Amino acid sequence: MSTTPNPIDNAGALKALVVNLYTGWGYNAYRQENRDRADDQIIRNGVCGLLGEARAALTERISVIRRTIPAPSRQEPFPGSEQREQIAIIDQAGRNMEVVETLIRHLPVPENDMTWLRHRSESDFLPRLIAADEAMASGALQVRELARNGMDVASITERLGNLRAAIEARREIL
Repeated sequence: MSTTPNPIDNAGALKALVVNLYTGWGYNAYRQENRDRADDQIIRNGVCGLLGEARAALTERISVIRRTIPAPSRQEPFPGSEQREQIAIIDQAGRNMEVVETLIRHLPVPENDMTWLRHRSESDFLPRLIAADEAMASGALQVRELARNGMDVASITERLGNLRAAIEARREIL
């Protein structure tokens, strides 16, 4: 059985660069641990996107409510006090979503260095981390669907609390 030569064998400096990119600097894009590490970041980005969509739905709800407030008149110089209270509650929920999104964006990422490797096994650790990220994604998806469907703010706030619990569970893993 004859083996065909690899066309990159005679590439010289290019081959050396490619070899250093994937193995020489301690990072190999094809190892499962490195794919899991990248998946962790992709999932967290997606979770933040879901929360952004939920905030956009709440912002749209606020604009609809603002359109129902009548113009001030001499008899009623400050109309729509009930609507303004409702707007304040929805706005607070949106700010809470923004806080949760910031927490998710700034969660620590596991490093790929020897100190970490001494204290944990990546093949066991990273799948647990991804499972925690998937729990966050599930919570964010629920929040987005509640916001899109016009559910009451109390339900949305409750789901945000569940999402915060998932964030804390992820922090405990790290």
